Amino acid sequence: MDHETKTNILGLLEDEIWRYLEPLGEPPYRALQIFSFVHRHGAKSFDEMTNLPKWLRAWLDERFCISRLEPKQVLSSKDGSSKLIFEVDGEQFTSVLMPEDDRVTLCVSSQVGCRMGCKFCRTGQMRFKRNLRRDEILSQVIAGSKLLEEGRRITNVVFMGMGEPMDNLENVIPAIKVISHREGFRVAPRKVTVSTVGLLPELNRFVEAQTKSSIAISLCSPKDSVRSKFVPVAKKYPLQALVSTLKGLRLPYGHRFTIEYLMIEGVGDSIEDAKELSRLLAHFPAKVNLIPFNPWEGCAFRRPEQGKIQRFYEYLKSKNHIVTIRESRGQDIGAACGQLGEEK
Repeated sequence: MDHETKTNILGLLEDEIWRYLEPLGEPPYRALQIFSFVHRHGAKSFDEMTNLPKWLRAWLDERFCISRLEPKQVLSSKDGSSKLIFEVDGEQFTSVLMPEDDRVTLCVSSQVGCRMGCKFCRTGQMRFKRNLRRDEILSQVIAGSKLLEEGRRITNVVFMGMGEPMDNLENVIPAIKVISHREGFRVAPRKVTVSTVGLLPELNRFVEAQTKSSIAISLCSPKDSVRSKFVPVAKKYPLQALVSTLKGLRLPYGHRFTIEYLMIEGVGDSIEDAKELSRLLAHFPAKVNLIPFNPWEGCAFRRPEQGKIQRFYEYLKSKNHIVTIRESRGQDIGAACGQLGEEK
């Protein structure tokens, strides 16, 4: 059986591996051994799995491969972050690695392009190319890990790169299960954050999958009349439906939604907008990240001046909301929030 027709074992969950092994009469712990070799220990071949019987290693090698995507290019920012550029089927997608003193965050992509078409997002201006498979999502984590100094590991994974994660749940959910598995990449479930522009049925499905991940909601305005001009899906799922869904979701104990509020000059940046946002936030547990807009070539939007952002922040703070201003990393290499797109 050649490499092209073999099943890539990268990304298979423990119970999925076991389904292949059960008819062989092997003990159940074999599935966890193989899962651990592939994900935690980074085995590149079945020959490395020396605590498996030799016949089983040969059986696996006949039917499976261990295939990881490698980045075609890595760009380094002056702020210490790195942009990893991958290629599949002639199309490019990216990840962003952001080391800090107390954590290492990797921003991963879930699609090549995006179907959502948000006007302020560079990825949204690309046409949708395809979903990323679970092994392609996990390859981003593996490649990011290789760039770190010895002794450091990725502590946080955010699905905020290219694509709408809720539009690719069949690959995102199993990828998260590997990322947070004790024999996978060992990222605490709460430290995995999945962002959505507001796909409500899929959001319900995601919570039902019980990954225990954190959830971020992307907003640019607390008014439907404005939001719907910039976010096409807002016409289908207006704010009242979004609030109703968030109120009804059963989050793991202690979890809050993160509102990723994009600050765009003249769009949703007034004190009146801050008051309206505060009223929305009264309905569900949330913290707010204010994200000043990051310009990209050809866009018509600008970020508000710093004083305006500060006043917006101070108003929310005065109403006892948990709020931070998040300055995006990697702006000099086109790796900041909203800047990911086709490389030239």
